[in-house]
Amino acid sequence: MIRFCKSPLCLLIETRWLIPRRFDGFAPGPLILLRPGASHALIEHEKVHVRQFWRSGGTMGILYLLSPRWRLRFELEAYREQLRHCEPGAAHQFARMLSRHYRLNISEEQAYRLLTAPRQA
Repeated sequence: MIRFCKSPLCLLIETRWLIPRRFDGFAPGPLILLRPGASHALIEHEKVHVRQFWRSGGTMGILYLLSPRWRLRFELEAYREQLRHCEPGAAHQFARMLSRHYRLNISEEQAYRLLTAPRQA
């Protein structure tokens, strides 16, 4: 399946290839790659990364790769959006993912607190 999205401007492609292991979706720039059967919640997570790409003028990928601080910021925003489309218990699963798969040097407990903390205005 290939789908064009207007908001945010991106191309969504369902594929079994080009997606890093351990993940079901990947958003390099304005392209979203999803494994077949991806949930609506995951699509919303990946759309956040596309918005981050556009907001950063295309520098998001470099910031993401080089800075754990920026990587955490980007993933927290995306996982918080994904949580809005999931069952409440998903926060524990997402905290586990953040603590184990993103080279952030944070514990699962720290990740959970960051995910569930009230957002500051």
